Amino acid sequence: MDKVARSPKAQAEEKKHISHHVADFLRKYRSILLGILVGVIVAVIVVAAWSGISSSTTKASTSAIEKIEDDVGTWQSEGDQAKKAELAKTLDASIDVLVAKWPHSFAAQRAHTIKARLAEDRKDWVGAEKEWLASAELLPNTYLAPVALQGAAAAAEERGSTEKATEYYKRLLDKYTGKTVGIPHAYFSLGRLYEEAKDYAAALTSYEKIVVAYPDDDWTKLAKDRILMLKSRGLAK
Repeated sequence: MDKVARSPKAQAEEKKHISHHVADFLRKYRSILLGILVGVIVAVIVVAAWSGISSSTTKASTSAIEKIEDDVGTWQSEGDQAKKAELAKTLDASIDVLVAKWPHSFAAQRAHTIKARLAEDRKDWVGAEKEWLASAELLPNTYLAPVALQGAAAAAEERGSTEKATEYYKRLLDKYTGKTVGIPHAYFSLGRLYEEAKDYAAALTSYEKIVVAYPDDDWTKLAKDRILMLKSRGLAK
């Protein structure tokens, strides 16, 4: 059966009834609704403010690290060793200020890498390893992180800890993909360290990974030479 059409008066009464219900609802829950509205407004303001602060922080920290990198150029070109040592001290101090001010920034990660290189110049391998590791762990998803892990491995080896060097190379290879810069070098270095430890089977495996995955890489020929040597001497099959 078709529904009987309501008269205009009935429709008007229904709309009035609904509007009363809506008005009652708004009156009853006005405090809650107001709180929700205020919360939304505050959230928008906080997000906008944080975006502005983040942008300002990035700009300021980037400007600071670029100034430090310019000073690194001056330090590198200085021929007088006494003056160069003083410039290095100034650079170290500037880096410490930047890292303290923007500890979680990409600029801070770059600063740690610079400090690592300054330590390497002094043959301070413990300090270099510490700074490289700080850089690698600060922002592990940037392009600098795997480079820093390789720096930490090299510094550890320089100070005589092949165990730590091996650990850093393995961490690098476990975490980063084959497209990461330096992966073939890491495999070769790991193979070399395994050879030193007389773990020839592990060394062979490491070298073979370079040959299989990176047939056109510069490290491949060296890896093939090491494979041939290990097999010809009966050290690995």
